[in-house]
Amino acid sequence: MRKGLAETLLEQGAKAVERAAGAVLSDRRGQEAMARAVGLAQRGLRAFESVQERALHAAGLAARPDYAELRKQVARLRRKTRQISEMLDRDAALHAGHDHGPDREDGSR
Repeated sequence: MRKGLAETLLEQGAKAVERAAGAVLSDRRGQEAMARAVGLAQRGLRAFESVQERALHAAGLAARPDYAELRKQVARLRRKTRQISEMLDRDAALHAGHDHGPDREDGSR
């Protein structure tokens, strides 16, 4: 089966990018330049996220860190609910055989 023009161009482009990246990364100066570029990109992303978070809060909306904290709180609540439920189940099982008489003065349970 013959490759189409687009597929051939894509392959050749990928090979050219691979050769260029190899040439840059094989040179010490290229490695340093790449490290600086990655560092700048990471700092830029952190700055963007910070501005985005402040803008969302200013608009009265939740940002990603707020959702992360909410997930933690929900997980804690689920654990606590499960513990309480287990305690109530144990308590109910212990008192199931002893529950013959009235619990209150008015005769209700």
